[in-house]
Amino acid sequence: MKIPLIKPDLPAFDEVRGPFEEILANGRITNFGRYVNQFETEAGAYLGARTVAISSGTMGLIFTLSGLGIAPGSKVILPSFTFVATAQAARYAGGVPLFAEIDDDLNISVEDLERLLDTHDDVGAVIAVHMYGLPAKAREIEAVVAKASAKRGRKIPLIFDAAHAFGASINGERIGGFGDAEVFSLSVTKLLVTVEGGLVSTRNEELIAKIRSMRNYGILSNYNAHFAGLNGKMSEFHAIVGVRNLARIEQLIAERQVRAKCFREKVARSTGFGLACWPTGVVHTFKDFTILVPDGEYGRRDRVMAFLGENGIETRAYFYPPVHEQAFFTQYADRPLPKTEILSRRVITLPFYTTISEEEMDYMTGVLARAEKEVQ
Repeated sequence: MKIPLIKPDLPAFDEVRGPFEEILANGRITNFGRYVNQFETEAGAYLGARTVAISSGTMGLIFTLSGLGIAPGSKVILPSFTFVATAQAARYAGGVPLFAEIDDDLNISVEDLERLLDTHDDVGAVIAVHMYGLPAKAREIEAVVAKASAKRGRKIPLIFDAAHAFGASINGERIGGFGDAEVFSLSVTKLLVTVEGGLVSTRNEELIAKIRSMRNYGILSNYNAHFAGLNGKMSEFHAIVGVRNLARIEQLIAERQVRAKCFREKVARSTGFGLACWPTGVVHTFKDFTILVPDGEYGRRDRVMAFLGENGIETRAYFYPPVHEQAFFTQYADRPLPKTEILSRRVITLPFYTTISEEEMDYMTGVLARAEKEVQ
């Protein structure tokens, strides 16, 4: 059996044929047209916040950091266990990455965040990540950052990298309204797909206005730039796909919860591999379905992945190496991060998508059980 890592959730062509023909006929294929506006309005209504659509989640992070006024050279706390785009965005916005540890849930450690805020006076911002679509401890993080801001007598912006998390929630509160802003990716590996694109959500009206300008080179009107900016626009084509997928987002989330629960039960019942955290009261997007090789056996991880590949199962080690061990970012690594380093060597991301079948899950579980016996 051949099982790809992902199969994106895309609308049927008949669902987008009419709008595609419309914009091809009238030529209004970009520059904040009808469908981008519709997508922003409907996404904002779903999240309970104002939104602005951009060309990618990475661009959204850069614009958000800049729009919140991060000072050049100031430190940006972020977990090292993340996709490198989080750190690249901090760097491009003028910040200096300051790497934090993670907890067993693979999200940023609240305790280590508090320690870093206590020992570094020049922190300009904090970025927390909702890893794999599992929400971070958002309210605890907000409290720690608020305490540090009060101590300094200045606000420390808090951004959530929600690239994986559109549709996730914590005790009934949807991701999208925490911190000063949350930034989503909408690329093909995500639950809400626009093919390529991103979305910033916030209740800060001034920030929304700035990012709307920044995504258009900083122009407010008449080619007069008032802010630093770039081309960060979302096209009408991408917005049309987003509108169609947003209309069925609750159905997609519900289906993924059922399939993830089933897959987790199969892995737990038939193998000795660990499962990534999924607390009660949390809606998890399962952008990635990640297991862990047993503690102390991470030296076998790559051989297990090779065995899975030989049996037709595509995998990734999301996320290894952690950012502080990557060639460009070692210059910012000021201390060991033992939990990050160990857990990043244990993770294996398996194929998972909304339409995954029980037959596919059974096949993968069987190959994993064989790997435990055959791979040394």
